[in-house]
Amino acid sequence: MTIYRRLRHGEAGFTEVELFDDVNKAANPSAKGKFVEIKVDSIKYNFLKVKKENDEQVENSSAKVQGSSRQETPEVPGSKAKSK
Repeated sequence: MTIYRRLRHGEAGFTEVELFDDVNKAANPSAKGKFVEIKVDSIKYNFLKVKKENDEQVENSSAKVQGSSRQETPEVPGSKAKSK
C-alpha cells in the first residue's frame, strides 16, 4: 500500500502559562515552572509538501547508472587542456 505524508510548514503565535512560587523565578526566562496550558492564537501556513512514503518496488531493481569516470568529457572553450 502506498502512503503519502503531508508536511505543513508555517508559523503560529502562542501563549504558554506556567506557575511559579517566587517572583524572581517567574521573571527569569530560562526558569521552568509548573506547566498549566498553551493557547494557540494564530496559525499561518506558508507552504506544504507531499512525499511518497512506500512505493512497493523491489529494493534491488535494476537502474541505469550514468556519470562514469571513463566517459569522454567535452572541451571547455578557452581551456588549454585537451579532452581524452
